[in-house]
Amino acid sequence: MKILVTGCAGFIGSHLTQRLLKEGHEVLGVDDFDVYYARSQKEKGLMPVLLHPKFKLVEENLATMALIKVLKGTEVVIHLAGQPGVRGSWGASFSRYLSNNIQVTQRLLEESKGSKLKRFIYASSSSVYGDVPMPEGQPELFLNEDMRVQPKSPYGVTKLAAEHLCQLYHMEYKMPTVCLRFFSVYGPGQRPDMAFHRFAQSILHDAALTIYGDGKQVRDFTYVDDVVDVINAAITSPEAVGQVVNVGGGSPCTLMEAVTLLEEISGKTSAKTFLERQKGDVMATRADTARLEKIFGFKPKVSLKEGLTRQWEWMQKFLQSEDDEKAIKANVQPIVGVDEDALAQVKADEKAAKKAAKKAKMKAVNDKLSNEAADVPGSDG
Repeated sequence: MKILVTGCAGFIGSHLTQRLLKEGHEVLGVDDFDVYYARSQKEKGLMPVLLHPKFKLVEENLATMALIKVLKGTEVVIHLAGQPGVRGSWGASFSRYLSNNIQVTQRLLEESKGSKLKRFIYASSSSVYGDVPMPEGQPELFLNEDMRVQPKSPYGVTKLAAEHLCQLYHMEYKMPTVCLRFFSVYGPGQRPDMAFHRFAQSILHDAALTIYGDGKQVRDFTYVDDVVDVINAAITSPEAVGQVVNVGGGSPCTLMEAVTLLEEISGKTSAKTFLERQKGDVMATRADTARLEKIFGFKPKVSLKEGLTRQWEWMQKFLQSEDDEKAIKANVQPIVGVDEDALAQVKADEKAAKKAAKKAKMKAVNDKLSNEAADVPGSDG
């Protein structure tokens, strides 16, 4: 099966791409390597698949690229790409969330509506729920897909809007859409702005942990391999079509309980710095996974302790490799006797050659598309 994975170099995308290739699928990955976090981490995530014969990487922006070249012949679209981050979605940066979360999703849906897609899977978020009021006398509230949603951040608003677009295209164009609401995904390769990555990094550097709020906020932590299992199942499940489904890990606990567990795993206790709660942060997210179990027959396999142990082991190796790279760069000495002007000219020539090659490649693609359009019976021109 030919599968398009948007955001293939991201945290979930890189794990998913490896799984799909192991299953024997042909994967076309699109990623623009946005500056939200270091390109080097994304490249490391993709390294195991770059030379795979059934994988092709397209480095372009979904907001502006010609989508026909990645959608042609595609049987499944798994749309993971988007602008992440609750805290960064306020203020002037909101325009990026509008473009990358709503407009890009609409472009993909619009360009796909006439094709014979078997599935269009959209990665949504538990952020769409916001702070749901706790019913009186109920000790814990589990969020289910039929509840009224009221996002508490601009990020959550854009994820919900994209969900609605998927449902509209399902109703009006019979597109086989599936919306999966992910709850606090963690594991090896996690984005550096996310809590467990930051905490592990601070522990390894013997620095204080920075915690927003009082640490009593509850999250339903979900291991990345469990998320990949659900996405993989959604590709072939007929019952999933048209549905919105929670993907939770079955490990809800407070942030401080998770920190204590990470300290236990690392064998280190760190000082904590508590800062003001960030705008948009909700108090509790616990996933009701009844629909997940009913449709996919799925229950999370990886406990929080096991998942955090795996992430801790990955973080140790990741930070060591980062330190090694910095040390190598710091010890590179300038070559004595080099003509600096000549060296600058060589670099300028290399840059110009790359630019010319890219321009020629784009022209060839556009010429091919024009020729194909000209060959379509009844087309204009």
